[in-house]
Amino acid sequence: MKQRIRMANWTALAAMVLAQTALAQKEQWLDYHVDREGRGYRYLDLTTNPPPNVKLPKLIARPYFAHWTTPMDPAGRWLCLDRTRKSGLYDRVYFDTSGDGRLDDKTPVTTAHSDQYSAFFEPVRLRFKGEDGPITYHLIFRFMQYGAGDANLLVSSGGYYAGKVDLGGKKRRVELIDENVNGTFNDQAADMSDSDCVSVDGDKMERHYLGKLLEVDGQFYQIEVARDGAFLKLQKAEHVVLGRVRVPETISEFVAFGENGHFVRKPVKGEFSLPVGSYRIQDWQIQRKDDRGATWELSAYNFNDSAQFEVSDAKPVTLEVGEPMRAVLEAQEPTPRPGSRAPTTKQLVFNLRFQGHYGETLQIMKGNQRPRGPQLTLTSLDGKYRYTNTFEFG
Repeated sequence: MKQRIRMANWTALAAMVLAQTALAQKEQWLDYHVDREGRGYRYLDLTTNPPPNVKLPKLIARPYFAHWTTPMDPAGRWLCLDRTRKSGLYDRVYFDTSGDGRLDDKTPVTTAHSDQYSAFFEPVRLRFKGEDGPITYHLIFRFMQYGAGDANLLVSSGGYYAGKVDLGGKKRRVELIDENVNGTFNDQAADMSDSDCVSVDGDKMERHYLGKLLEVDGQFYQIEVARDGAFLKLQKAEHVVLGRVRVPETISEFVAFGENGHFVRKPVKGEFSLPVGSYRIQDWQIQRKDDRGATWELSAYNFNDSAQFEVSDAKPVTLEVGEPMRAVLEAQEPTPRPGSRAPTTKQLVFNLRFQGHYGETLQIMKGNQRPRGPQLTLTSLDGKYRYTNTFEFG
């Protein structure tokens, strides 16, 4: 009799788990949209060497070539930049939209608009082979050239998925963004720049980089995104184990990214919590007001690999972020551009940057503007020469 009761209980429990799993696995479908402004960005390496075994169209100028890689096509896709005139900006793109390894049968994409240094192209529509049929995707190219031999190609994702989904019992508009511009929408990586994004209408965070969890309005959700972006799955995450993080009390905002996802925290007396797991510091901010009431902000970005940390429920982790900051002054001779004349007098370029504990770059703002740059004074040992100049940002 006892054995039967145990089996019945296990059967009921299994049924409950299956029912919950089925509910958790509900697919919420989204619609595909095209945005001419582009979302996310990625630079492609340019070369003047023609790709092997790729048939080319008749070209006017000496072309540039680039190879766009994507998990949706193991061979990737080649493109060719040409121009309608023998000089000036490159204003035509031939792209292997079908993935057949040919450019000679493709219609060139022309520029939407241009300025002195950049050509902005119309969205390029391409196709991938999917399990249920062809998949449409769009890329947007921007060609930039500021001098002879100084050419760059920036590519953005021209397509995104969006729609209203059930999030905690409420219908919220959600967008999936191919942030790393590789043709898929579900990338999760240790580096935020290699991860894709989701945005939720009405949420205080503009974009959430993908991880295991999505935090909206203080609630954690388990999230799963289809590779092609056509749908996502969401379920409230129950019993999330949290650990404490301690930072200096001067820190007003802290941003972390890791296996669990993307989190923004406003520490209270130098402390906040995160789901247990591995993270990397992405940003921190300090805000203060001077004696005239003006708001000053010190923020940090571009951390080195030492900015990784572990959150445990056993004991708090303490992070050395914030002040003091270190000023790094560098001096170097400028490198002349190819074909230009060497300067007749010796020149030095001075660089000043502010650096934090983890090698992060620091930025100072007064209100919504950069304050006046610090000054550099050079004086000879005998005092006969004295020169003062102000550093410029950028």
